[in-house]
Amino acid sequence: MVKPDFKSNPTPSRLFIRFAAFGFIAFLIIALLLFQLWMRSVESHLVDETKKTRAGFTNALVGHMLTREDFRGIKKGEDWQAFRNKISDLLSLPEVVRVKVYNQEGDLIWSDSLELMKLSPKAKKNPQLLSSLEGRIEANISQLQKEEHRFERGAFRTLMELYVPIYFETKDKPAGVMEVYLNIDPLFATIRNTGWLIGLTVVGGLGLLLSISFIGLGRAVILIHKQNQDLRNRLEEIFKATRLKNDLLADLSHEVRNPDAVMSYANLLLGAFGDQPEKVKKAGPFLDKIRNTAAEMLSHFTRILELSRLKVGDVQPQIEPVELTGLLRDVMSDLSFLWDNGTVACRLEVPPDPVVISSDRSLVQQVVFNLLSNALKFTPKGEVCLRLEKGPRENEVKVVVEDTGVGIRPDEIPTIFDEFYRGNHPDARFKSGVGLGLAIVKKSLELVGGKIQAESVYGKGSKFSVTLPREF
Repeated sequence: MVKPDFKSNPTPSRLFIRFAAFGFIAFLIIALLLFQLWMRSVESHLVDETKKTRAGFTNALVGHMLTREDFRGIKKGEDWQAFRNKISDLLSLPEVVRVKVYNQEGDLIWSDSLELMKLSPKAKKNPQLLSSLEGRIEANISQLQKEEHRFERGAFRTLMELYVPIYFETKDKPAGVMEVYLNIDPLFATIRNTGWLIGLTVVGGLGLLLSISFIGLGRAVILIHKQNQDLRNRLEEIFKATRLKNDLLADLSHEVRNPDAVMSYANLLLGAFGDQPEKVKKAGPFLDKIRNTAAEMLSHFTRILELSRLKVGDVQPQIEPVELTGLLRDVMSDLSFLWDNGTVACRLEVPPDPVVISSDRSLVQQVVFNLLSNALKFTPKGEVCLRLEKGPRENEVKVVVEDTGVGIRPDEIPTIFDEFYRGNHPDARFKSGVGLGLAIVKKSLELVGGKIQAESVYGKGSKFSVTLPREF
């Protein structure tokens, strides 16, 4: 069994720093996105409101002071000054920085700046102007990047360009377009200050939320680290237990030769006393006890090795016809030495006709042997019954081992099939055993597709029911 290496796992401090770094970066990105969205929303709202209010005011004012004739011909000399006088009310507004007037063809016919008129900007280079000549009010915030904005650079950071189509008698087509530059720097300064305030509020709120999240995350990391440490400690215990079990199996495999040797020596002594009946009579019972004890020890080793083989998958079922009535009689005969002293009555109940199933004979025999030997072991006096019944379904049979022994406590029943579990009842006939019999039963039944059910009344006896399929 390979032991995993836990040293490669990141420490809680590293893990927390990584989460904190990622969280801080995500926090900055979210805050920046929220701020940008808010600024764009304010800018869009500003443009919409200006289009509604200033455009209507400009159209009404110009329409009252000018006529369609005023939009014909470029204004020069005295005409330039006369036109300025007509729209003096518009120019007197504090937020108005520049005014341009275009005719129906999109030609610049007047501007409050004579130098700008010399540039004579063309409509085909200005999509907002072209749209306004079609009758739509246009407005946009300019960063003063165009050549015609060079007169405003230095004095302003941002201007709003408002294009207002001018109508007179009919609204089929505008007589011209008034382009008005509006100074929005004071408003933008207020918006920026408000934006910083809102940004700090957002950052503060998100920072508080992030701090709370980090505190919770830190606690979670500590809890996870503690759970991982507990898991490591438990795994260490499992590895230690596994090593001990492997060492035990190795030692048992080595020591299995000792009881075998004891049995051989006892047989040699009985053979040596063969022509001396008096010595055989005196030493025979003691030698029989030595042989029985050695045989029992050998059976413990055999069970340990058998369970090990079952667990690692060395045992593969060999399916063949198995006659159950004869198998049960053979098991009863093999265990007769446990009940032939008269304190326990062992009864066999089988149908008169043979019952044949398709299964592994050795595994089935092993199941019955362990259940019957356990029943005899924990029945100081009374009766043990081994019987063969019909199964709950037509294609099943049931083998039942029932005794009137010491019984099993209710809280112990879920653990009786665990490895190395021992029922240390004070009234048991035999104290020996390593607690592997029922574990072997469970593993063997898994290989042949069987099931087992345990019932018991403490102090009155137990009943084990094994269900086997007729066809595997």
